[in-house]
Amino acid sequence: MTDPCSRRLLFAAAIAACAILTGCALAPGRVGYLVKSPAARPVIVRTESGPVRGVTTPRGQAFLDIPFAAPPVGPLRFAPPAPAAVWRTVRDATRAGPICPQNSLPGTGRKSEDCLNLNIYTPHDASPDRPRPVMVWLYGGGFDSGDNLTYDPSRLAEQKGVVVVSPNYRLGALGFMAHPALRGAGEGAYALMDQQAALRWVVVNIARFGGDPGNVTLFGESAGGWSTCYQLTAPNAQGLFQRAIIESGACTSPLSTIGLADAEAGGARMAAALGCGAGPEAADCLRHVPVSQLLKTKASRRGLLGLDSWSPAWGGDVLPVSPRVAFDTGRFAAMPVVDGTNHDEGRIFLYTNRLKGKLFTQSSYEKILGDTFQDVTPKVLAEYADEAKRARGIAYADVVTDSTFACPALTLNSLLRRRSTVYAYQFDDPHATTTLPPTPITPRLGSFHSAEIAYVFQTPWAAANPASFNQSQRNLSERIQTYWSAFAKVGDPNATGAPTWPKDTSAGPFSLSPTDTGSKASFAADHHCAFWNALGY
Repeated sequence: MTDPCSRRLLFAAAIAACAILTGCALAPGRVGYLVKSPAARPVIVRTESGPVRGVTTPRGQAFLDIPFAAPPVGPLRFAPPAPAAVWRTVRDATRAGPICPQNSLPGTGRKSEDCLNLNIYTPHDASPDRPRPVMVWLYGGGFDSGDNLTYDPSRLAEQKGVVVVSPNYRLGALGFMAHPALRGAGEGAYALMDQQAALRWVVVNIARFGGDPGNVTLFGESAGGWSTCYQLTAPNAQGLFQRAIIESGACTSPLSTIGLADAEAGGARMAAALGCGAGPEAADCLRHVPVSQLLKTKASRRGLLGLDSWSPAWGGDVLPVSPRVAFDTGRFAAMPVVDGTNHDEGRIFLYTNRLKGKLFTQSSYEKILGDTFQDVTPKVLAEYADEAKRARGIAYADVVTDSTFACPALTLNSLLRRRSTVYAYQFDDPHATTTLPPTPITPRLGSFHSAEIAYVFQTPWAAANPASFNQSQRNLSERIQTYWSAFAKVGDPNATGAPTWPKDTSAGPFSLSPTDTGSKASFAADHHCAFWNALGY
């Protein structure tokens, strides 16, 4: 494929796929049509830090770029979030704030370390006199990209009568750097502390926006789903939320976290590459390194996306033990939980790898699996050998789906059921809406990783436009919004007019599909879960 037309197609596909995987928007400030509505009128709300001016329209209210913590710069870089400064004049809350530093696409928004802001969306008639359930959304992006500008939850808020809050949190090294010189300051989990600071802000302030601070649902997808899962085990998050929705982010697999010793060893290697050494002086040095250098320096450790990537470290104050141990031993917050995955999670990773020229040969297939699974790679190759003979790329996608998402979700559900009520799902729209262009070298995407987000928010984002829904997909989106909002209200997704969603049992997750309902009894077999569970997934 060397002709100009094909090259343009592949370039467009690569840009769109990046948007899917990283959660980055394709245009800056994609935070909602409300602030641009001709019907928009100013509305002022007084927070603990000072008054903010948002907009109210017949289709909802929006408040953007509200600081929930001090800028994490200078001595506050690689430190827990500090309280936001107080302001006395009315702060404009109608413009998008900066996003956290990251290696995202150009045009995705202004980047600044002063990024700890949140956006709030409420129904048009929200009032402190009638408190609404609150849903706090955590974005995905593999912990090295993402922002609260990409997602517009205003339709979910208005149509389902909930208040939605979307905070930013630190990413990459700024969110997860661990180093012996930084002990006592967050131990490689600053991003999780940012999320907790946003939740504390919600508890103190959200009643003024018409939200119920005693009825908060934390929800997120991918890295946001993993974050929600981690927060269930984090001591300092206890009492800050009462329900959880985990979309493609079960945090019980060996790849989902890293021990503090390994994280610090990686941090020492990274610090050395930055010229900061390994002694006590490294902390001050790291706080003065230009952010551009931090972004382009390798993590030198294993994380959520494999080698040289990021995830929280356990073994410190934020996550005292690994999430798997916490769930195994009952050291987690008991609350109602929705936990689910998508039928074809790995297809998007196959798509992007093919665009990079990978996974066309057996050696490429074996190398990619070897980088991820290391000493157990021969077992993985043997388990999926028959599939690889038929279609090597699909076998790779299935390995990713099964090991990273499907089977860890089954494990998490079984552990949660000991103390909590669980509603498990599998999102399964074989033709999920997307703007990713088909190419001759990539297979059908199916229910790819992140595909369900367009159905949850029923609004444009990096992947989809509501206009592209056919009627059965629009019905599915309405059903998913009904389930999510009903769960936020009472801890049970069931509501009048929607098929009954039973509590999770070993029968398999509930199908969220345009054409199918009921539990998927074949789920474990379909995803090779006996194999993966034996390996600790």
